[in-house]
Amino acid sequence: MGLEFSQACEEASAAFLEHFRPEIEPFIADGIAELMLLSKGLYYWMHNAFARVFHQNLEINLAAAQRAEVSNDAVRIEIPYFNFDSPAENLIIGDTIASGATICAALSMYLQRSGLKRIFVFSIAGSVVGGQAIAKFCRSNEIDLTLAYGLAAFGLGVNGFDLSFLHPETITNKKYLDHARTVYKDKPISAVGWDFGTQAQATRKYKMLCWLEEKYWAVENDGVFALTERPGDSALVNKERVALGRERDGSSFE
Repeated sequence: MGLEFSQACEEASAAFLEHFRPEIEPFIADGIAELMLLSKGLYYWMHNAFARVFHQNLEINLAAAQRAEVSNDAVRIEIPYFNFDSPAENLIIGDTIASGATICAALSMYLQRSGLKRIFVFSIAGSVVGGQAIAKFCRSNEIDLTLAYGLAAFGLGVNGFDLSFLHPETITNKKYLDHARTVYKDKPISAVGWDFGTQAQATRKYKMLCWLEEKYWAVENDGVFALTERPGDSALVNKERVALGRERDGSSFE
């Protein structure tokens, strides 16, 4: 949590950029910029990582997205704020991917204002279906896509949020599956919680979400969650109610 989490995210983004240096570097002279999706994208610290790897400034376009509706088979995204003052035909995006709807919505709006040839997407934690949705969008708009995940391409929970190593559709190395079975007591607990970035943006809220998650999975005495706090202010967790109240494993959590 806190600074340690932020630093780990920046290190991951730097590793992504370094790995794809041969693919990214040729397009820097032609113009490359970041499309930052608020608020999760902030915690990828892509601007800082780009400066470390390429020793250059990475210009930034901004889009604030919010979930307007979540159903069993669809997510509707609204973008109440955007700033595309740095149009470029090559974009870098760092974002945690669930359904992929947020990136697709932001790109759709971006295309109304700028041409776009290729995107490089890094997801510290992202789902298989989300990646497939982004790939489909890019194919239909003739955009070249490079998409990289962190330790896994996760299966997406039925609530549209959970990204678990132990989901049957998760693709990862067996050593991570074995470790997850030990860490999560053989339960498909989401590796990123409900709201990636809250670990640094709002640590008290994150501890409250961990308390709720701990209760849901009945692991109060198993040491799965190191830091928890019983919610004393429901306003802090109300935004996550859509994940709380929907089915996750056949049961309802209210």
